[in-house]
Formats: sequence, structure tokens, C-alpha cells
Amino acid sequence: MRLDRNENADGKGKYTLVLLRKIERGGAAYHMLMALSEMGVIDWGERHSDSEFFLIRLKDKFAAPALHAYALAAQDEEPEFAKDVMAMAVRAEHHPNKKTPD
Repeated sequence: MRLDRNENADGKGKYTLVLLRKIERGGAAYHMLMALSEMGVIDWGERHSDSEFFLIRLKDKFAAPALHAYALAAQDEEPEFAKDVMAMAVRAEHHPNKKTPD
């Protein structure tokens, strides 16, 4: 298994990140997002749900060690995937704009 973004020509993964704090409630973007939600293509990742998630951007100053640990955990079962995640850990380590997550 490979990391999804490494399997296609455009390098885009199967998910996207929407900056919810930048969407004005009641505005056009909000209505588009709600329409997508009604279509069932938005996973809000609510706490304590079976789809809860935790997002790590590579510029997060804690991303490199977190991704490194994740890659090591996946190594025995999914070595190709682990290699892809480790490459992300290296990119995170060398990210020029590291910041504390908010």
C-alpha cells in the first residue's frame, strides 16, 4: 500500500483541508460547505465518534517526530506506506516555516 497522494500523477491526496475559521457563517462558502455536508462528502470528525481524526500539517513543529513514530509503527505491516510517511517526516523536519500548532 502506498500513501494515496503518491499513487497519482497530480500528487493530490484523497482528502482536503478546509480552513473553517475563515468561512463566514451564512456566506457563500458556508452554504457550499453545508451543501457538500448534506451530500455526505464532509466528515466533520466529531469528538468521540468513530470518525474522529487529528490533523498534522508538516509546518507543525511537532510533525516530524509524530510522523516518524507513525512510520515506524507501520513499518512491519505496510513498508511502502511507512516509507512514504517517513519521507513526509523528513520534509516536516526541514520545513522552513515551522510553527507551534493552534
